[in-house]
Amino acid sequence: MSELLEEVRLWNTPAIGAFLLYRFTQGYIAGHADGAAPVAINHFIALPILTNERLKSPISNMRADLQSFVRSFEDSKSSDVFLDIQERIKQKMPAIWSAIDFAVANGLLFWDFERAKLYARTEKIVAQKGKGLKESLKKDGEKAEILGRWFAQHDIHTICAYLKIVL
Repeated sequence: MSELLEEVRLWNTPAIGAFLLYRFTQGYIAGHADGAAPVAINHFIALPILTNERLKSPISNMRADLQSFVRSFEDSKSSDVFLDIQERIKQKMPAIWSAIDFAVANGLLFWDFERAKLYARTEKIVAQKGKGLKESLKKDGEKAEILGRWFAQHDIHTICAYLKIVL
């Protein structure tokens, strides 16, 4: 499947976005020094990264942190890719909200409205027989969790500075 068709499939399926945000939130909570949940705006930055092959491909445990992720694009002289994230966030806002709504409606994420944070479900989800995740979606979930851990190491302003996003 072409890269563009894959991205369209990811954006047009709120369930996939919900899963990726759930795993991102799990990674964030696990990676945060105090176990804090992410402020919801982090999800609006994470999903455009996780649904773009060019942006998500360098996400791996081989990299130590968000700075290493950013440097991977600068080293390959592809730092222009970050200029696109801001526009992707704006364009995909309805799809991101749909993914968050789906995750909340299905018990994957829970709102803390006072602090504008999203918490992940703590009970383990067991797939029913024949309803397991595709291998590619499992890998994307692992990348989402890694990205969450990286985001947990920084405040929102630092994340935006690294990724060249203006709030």
